[in-house]
Amino acid sequence: MTDQPARQDETRLDSMNPSRVQLLVALGGRSGEDTALVRAAHRHAQREGVHWRAVHVDNGRAGPKQRLALDQVLALVNRLGGEVRVLQGAGRARELHEYATEQGIATLMVGRTRPSGWRFWRRPLAERLLHHGGAYDLVVVAEARQRPRFRPARQRYSPGWREGGVAAGSVLVAVAVAWALDSWLELANLSLVFLAAVLASATLAGTRAAMVTAALGFLAFNFFFTRPRFSLAMVEREQLLTVIFFLLVAVVVGQLAGSGRQRLMALRSSREQTHRLLTFSRALSVATDREQVRDIGVTTLERWLGVPVVFLDEDGEEGGLAVRSAVPANARLGAIEEAAAAWSWQQRKPSGAGTATQTSLRWRFIPLVEQERLLGIVGLELAVRDRPLGPDQETLVITLTRQLGMALERTRLVAELGASRLSEENERLRSALLSSVSHDLRTPLASIIGSASSLRELEPQLSRADRRELLDGILVESERLNRYIQNLLDMTRLGHGSLKLERDWVSFDDLVTAALRRLGASLEAVRVEREGADGLPLLYVHPALIEQALVNVIDNAVRFSPTNGRVGIHARLDEAREWLEIRIVDEGPGIPPEQREAVFDMFFTGGEGDRGRHGSGLGLAICRGMLGAHGGSVGALPGPAGQGTTIVMRLPLTISEEPGNDDD
Repeated sequence: MTDQPARQDETRLDSMNPSRVQLLVALGGRSGEDTALVRAAHRHAQREGVHWRAVHVDNGRAGPKQRLALDQVLALVNRLGGEVRVLQGAGRARELHEYATEQGIATLMVGRTRPSGWRFWRRPLAERLLHHGGAYDLVVVAEARQRPRFRPARQRYSPGWREGGVAAGSVLVAVAVAWALDSWLELANLSLVFLAAVLASATLAGTRAAMVTAALGFLAFNFFFTRPRFSLAMVEREQLLTVIFFLLVAVVVGQLAGSGRQRLMALRSSREQTHRLLTFSRALSVATDREQVRDIGVTTLERWLGVPVVFLDEDGEEGGLAVRSAVPANARLGAIEEAAAAWSWQQRKPSGAGTATQTSLRWRFIPLVEQERLLGIVGLELAVRDRPLGPDQETLVITLTRQLGMALERTRLVAELGASRLSEENERLRSALLSSVSHDLRTPLASIIGSASSLRELEPQLSRADRRELLDGILVESERLNRYIQNLLDMTRLGHGSLKLERDWVSFDDLVTAALRRLGASLEAVRVEREGADGLPLLYVHPALIEQALVNVIDNAVRFSPTNGRVGIHARLDEAREWLEIRIVDEGPGIPPEQREAVFDMFFTGGEGDRGRHGSGLGLAICRGMLGAHGGSVGALPGPAGQGTTIVMRLPLTISEEPGNDDD
């Protein structure tokens, strides 16, 4: 325990860092006791409002069943909001004490343990922690129910043919080798031959085969090589000591070698399982939608377990469950299996073979629950297997289904995020369209109405020049309104994919002339310079679309140019004479580098507030769509000497087929 000043310092540090883990729970590797301990820690953490972490010390001696039970407890910790750590070490109390001290844990919670069976000298974990001492509170949780008295489990073991054969073969080989070396070596050295046989048995067949080899080697060594020979009796004290020491060393070496073999096999199995899970995770990470994730999960389970697998999900039309994916494709469920799957869906608990509910079924149904949301049911027909699933395979099933559930939840969140973004984008476009229509339609209409009203009401007072000026204004605003409406129509056709190309041979000079003619009076405030149109080949394009694209870009350059500014129209071929490059250059304020790509988005004006002062933000977007329909492109670059803007339009001279644009 800590003194009062230290506790005050710790409390002050806790208040400064409230996210630090303050409660540590020591797991013992027993499923029932650890489950009760974890739930008690969860209640304590909620009551005190602190973060908590469960720690297990792995000494490398846990069997498959213990690892499976530990995985289930660790999964419970994650579900209850705790953190998980696995430490490696032989001394549980020492490792827990050092970890708690290193992490600055305020409270260490352990279960009430007692010596097991004949190992009466082993002190409980709480006493060993108190012996170490530490600057933390030690809390011992009582068991929820009285533990039954320890009774050693009586296991009937009959060695298999492989273990017996390895043991017998090793001893026979050792006898043959020792017999051949009997005249060369002394009796103590011959025992090393039998010791090598014990090592070979432990390596090939495990600890039990090594113990059988040690016993048979002890008898064979005594029978064939001690005096009197061919008898188990020994008359010399030195020989008796040699044989006894051989037996002791053989037992110890066999145990160590067998334990090393078991750990090596467990390591290989763990590495193989880790590789499988890594492959599965990578496959799930590249899946983009729910169907792909579901199919990957079903296929992987079927391949690794060798049993038919189905995936069930809620049927939106009939309200029940429907098989969405099955491997093999002819896997079917009967009425009883469908009822068990429906029960698992409603109760969110596994059912069927190997569970606590309806164990006689051929199938096992596992609900996929993530973030308290039921994502589907996985069905495994385990009855087709020759033997039940082992602990390692049960752990694999739990891990795979857990990863599958997380991947399904990820795809659901991604789909919801995409739908939300699409809704926001549609709302933005709708607002921009309404703002554009209200601004760009109302402005020319107001000018037209004003000029027409003046002509009607003030005609006697107006001179011929005034009337002509008003009529020109009506004509200019009408052409402006017509261009805007044409842009809206083109935008609609591009958005719906209904734009059809009606190609024809036309010269570039004719397209530029037609575009300038349409702009008419709006060009009076600038100087238009044309260059490079002579000598260009004919273009096989849709003339009206390319003309509209030129109108949009030139009109954009005119509106941004100062009075008496220069607007250049330059055309040239690339070096391979496969592309026509058109450059529209103005002397306006230019486009910031971060906006040179955004200017081709619909309704982007670059102005302050809802509307910019330079148009609707449709012209360049429509230009990109029209050039793209021809296989071309458009981009924005800075003007010459860093002043103004250069819009670069590229059109291919070779004809490529546009899918869906064939004229019937």
